[in-house]
Amino acid sequence: MSTPTRSPWQKQAPPPPTVSGGAPLVGHALEFMRDPHQVIRRGYAEHGPVFSVDLGRKKAVFLVGPEYHKFFFRETDRIFSIRQGYETLMKMFDKGMLFFAHLTEYQEQMKVIMPLFQNNDRFTGLMVEEVDDFMENVLGEQGEIDVTEAFGPLVMHVAARAFFGEEFRRKLGAEYFDVFRSFALGADVVLPSWLPLPKFRRSVEAKHRIESMIYDLIQERRRHPLEPKDLFQEFIESTYYGGKPLPERLVVSILLFIPWAGHETTVGHTGWTLIELLRHEDYLARVQAELSEVLGEAQLYSSGNLKKLKTLDWAIKETERMHPAAHMYMRGVRDDFDIDGYQVAEGSMVFVVPEVAHRLPEVFEDPDRYDPLRFAPDRAEDATAYSLIGFGGGVHRCAGVNFAKLEMKIIMAKLLQNYDITLLDKNPKPKPGTQTKWPESPCRIRYLRR
Repeated sequence: MSTPTRSPWQKQAPPPPTVSGGAPLVGHALEFMRDPHQVIRRGYAEHGPVFSVDLGRKKAVFLVGPEYHKFFFRETDRIFSIRQGYETLMKMFDKGMLFFAHLTEYQEQMKVIMPLFQNNDRFTGLMVEEVDDFMENVLGEQGEIDVTEAFGPLVMHVAARAFFGEEFRRKLGAEYFDVFRSFALGADVVLPSWLPLPKFRRSVEAKHRIESMIYDLIQERRRHPLEPKDLFQEFIESTYYGGKPLPERLVVSILLFIPWAGHETTVGHTGWTLIELLRHEDYLARVQAELSEVLGEAQLYSSGNLKKLKTLDWAIKETERMHPAAHMYMRGVRDDFDIDGYQVAEGSMVFVVPEVAHRLPEVFEDPDRYDPLRFAPDRAEDATAYSLIGFGGGVHRCAGVNFAKLEMKIIMAKLLQNYDITLLDKNPKPKPGTQTKWPESPCRIRYLRR
């Protein structure tokens, strides 16, 4: 990879080559909305790691491979703008929130948020309790259930309790999940959010309802602070800029964003982890043997024991590689720049695509094969920086990644220790289109409690 500096008198470099198959006027937009990765894989096969896709309104440039990922994340907030890349999300969240804000403001907000996630061990107990409740009141002794239908409410209940407290979870947990699903409809990387589509209308209505729920809880907690403090109490009392409190609009928007982002990725990641373990019985046997050895019949879910579950860690990481729920990242281009002899113009969109990059044979051996042991210390195939980017990279890497991995580990361990599970739909596919890549229904399991 090269990003040369061009002298003013040098001839302007050509734009990146365009993938084949575009239609008049709309380019690749329709095909991209149906199956973006088919277009991207074709572009990589035709042109290598730098190429463009015509999305009608704008040119989209794709960068594929660890060195290009490094450039993409390093230049975010410089050449590249998250704010311009996620214009649809600007209507879903406050324009001054986190990565939509200027870099200095973003850094100040992260100084408030990051300490809240530094002690994830405090969430272990509530996660275990939520999974126990799920097994008791949703699964029961035996039955059949769709994977995403099962994990969706469970993940949201964990988030509701962790971020907003036990009382919020108890009173509004069910409604919170339903309204969040409507809210998530507003995230579309191709269609502009001003289109008069029912999904955008429902998203706006859901946003107002969630913000009202959060605002009411803030007022209640200000009147009656909780002691000892939970995460929600700590956050609404946080200060930045030399002791200045966060504006309430930012508090509400951040508390809208974090559970939304975590839910959208964690549900799919959890589902795919279980699916792949059930499809690969040899590795499943390794995981179950480790669970028995470390947790025992008493199922001692201490933080120390959970850290010892390495084969489960590697399974979760292999899911991140093979089925990244956040399957594309995008940025807007602020200034013209050259890369590998091509010029990318200001106003373009630039993408990196974990779903394609994670299957490069020069990075991951036999990349289409499920092989969690590729992450064991003796192989460490992710040792190259920016080779595995399912949770982003650079300063904007997901702040809640360790929270999410702890949650997934507890869900998997609990289910595998307490149930015999069979995958009924043997070859589930990811959801089509540009939305988060959950397993598409039907994706059913049959289970029997031990």
